[in-house]
Amino acid sequence: MTMSHEQLVALSIVKFGKLNEYIQEKLVSDFSAIKGNMMMAEGLRSYIQENLETLKAKQKIEILDIGPAIGALSTLFALQTLNEFDLMKKTQVHLFDVSAKVIEQTLNCKFFFPDSIINPKLKNPIHQKLRQAKGEVGSAEKLPWKNEKFDIVLAGFLFCHLHDSIKPLVAKEMQRVSKKDGFVGITDKSEKNTFEKLFKNKKDEDCPVCLSLTKSA
Repeated sequence: MTMSHEQLVALSIVKFGKLNEYIQEKLVSDFSAIKGNMMMAEGLRSYIQENLETLKAKQKIEILDIGPAIGALSTLFALQTLNEFDLMKKTQVHLFDVSAKVIEQTLNCKFFFPDSIINPKLKNPIHQKLRQAKGEVGSAEKLPWKNEKFDIVLAGFLFCHLHDSIKPLVAKEMQRVSKKDGFVGITDKSEKNTFEKLFKNKKDEDCPVCLSLTKSA
């Protein structure tokens, strides 16, 4: 979907707002979050194209979005991308955040649906997926799931809010809960080599890690 500069500026999202002392996404003039998620969606699209037969054969595709913020923008882009291949209908969404308010509002679809960047025809099916989603509250350095649980693991602009001492633990957990043939997608504001170091020891070369980095404002 092609957008004008004015549309990007008008609809851009950056995580500097607060809700109950939690950093969340707000619509402001910086469009790095939208750009980053578009880049991550491209990585996911390439992964799906390379693994389409395997994904079609699955009874269920499980997505984990860590630190989604209200509206779960990374999940919206992922669902839209999966829908291109007729895979959204078999997707189970899981959201994990430190804020119960984020989980509650997202699962109840109490957020502005960005219909200029997400196909408005998908609003109802995406809302249905979110209402059926499973939400967990906790800290990302210790995820409450078994090894190799998820087909797709996402972290959109999560690491820029983590202390440096926590980042390696979260990276390790993301890889632990992802399937060996799964997809790990990260988009953030950082230097590329920061994430290459965090994910250089991923458990299996069959588990691709998408690094979609954007420049800080």
